[in-house]
Amino acid sequence: MRRMRPSLTAPAPSAPMRALALAIGLVLTACSQPTPTTVTPSPIPTREAGTWSVTALLDLSGNRALDGGPQRDALQLWADQHATASPRVKLRIVDVGGSQARTLVELRRAAVDERADAIIVGASVEYDAAFASAVQLAQLPVLFTLPIADPAVGGGGWAFALAPTPADLAKAALDDAAARTVLSSTIVVSDESPAAIPERAALVADLAKRSVTPTLLKATASEATRLRAALATSSVVLFAGPARAYVETARAAPSGALLYFSYLCDIGDVGGLRDAAAVITWPGSRWIASGTASAARTAFVQSFSDRAGPPTTPAASAYDALELLASAADESADAMRVRQRIEGTRLAGIATTYSFTPTRHAGFAMADLAFLRYTGTRTPPIVR
Repeated sequence: MRRMRPSLTAPAPSAPMRALALAIGLVLTACSQPTPTTVTPSPIPTREAGTWSVTALLDLSGNRALDGGPQRDALQLWADQHATASPRVKLRIVDVGGSQARTLVELRRAAVDERADAIIVGASVEYDAAFASAVQLAQLPVLFTLPIADPAVGGGGWAFALAPTPADLAKAALDDAAARTVLSSTIVVSDESPAAIPERAALVADLAKRSVTPTLLKATASEATRLRAALATSSVVLFAGPARAYVETARAAPSGALLYFSYLCDIGDVGGLRDAAAVITWPGSRWIASGTASAARTAFVQSFSDRAGPPTTPAASAYDALELLASAADESADAMRVRQRIEGTRLAGIATTYSFTPTRHAGFAMADLAFLRYTGTRTPPIVR
């Protein structure tokens, strides 16, 4: 078949026809392009000159949470006392309600959305791989006022532990118990809350080093009968986690039994056991427990007591957290510089004298740990 060619003499399309073709082409081209999306960037908080922003995550609500009220009071006391300092600390307190998941969410929000310069975690958490990863991603100093394992062991370059580690606390309690009785019939009780899990694990691990296999029991309704029966015949009972979950159960222990409560415990938690037949013991800062210390510690105890009653050890640690950050901060608010300064710090705080290095981020001096003990009915606790 012969191919048809356009005639060289054929008339060219008219101007109106060319215009129409161009218009159609533009419409088709426009339809083939993706519709542009208008993105409105989220506002980034601006840094206030001369201000250092610190967010504190506390358990201020929740049925199984440690009461963060004393820590909140201590933080606010420090902020009030240093209101005219430079750089000025801008303190933001967030209630995480006893939830580890919410604590992680609020930690990220403080670092990313609020652009905090540092974070204080005064909530009960299990410092697992997910939590350690969140701290590393934050890329700013995160100070923990309740017991966690030494963060430097897992590469936690941005996390610092101001309280004794669960392993240190377990060793101290079991050394004390072993000096008083045999450990063969030891019971470890846990409510498996975030604070209790690492404590229970540390107690079991330390007992294993002593060739002791403890009886493990949970503080649940289904275990209540078994737990009471076990307590009635045991000489050493170690409770992991906040004491309030165990107070009524502890009354079943026989006369002379040694009951060890958590570092999270204070006199208010176990005051109802003052007349119990068992020997009630719990650890805390020697300086807070004894009431005799340096001028700075005495002043803290007096100021705190005037505001909120007798201070707890975690309250003293919260106060120390702001003092530690203030000692390492400057006007630049450079996170890496602050971290390096903390790693070279030796600070005589309220709860203890803290000492950190690049390879050790657990700063509590164990010589400053003491045991408080009820040794008889209607007597105040003694400090050992």
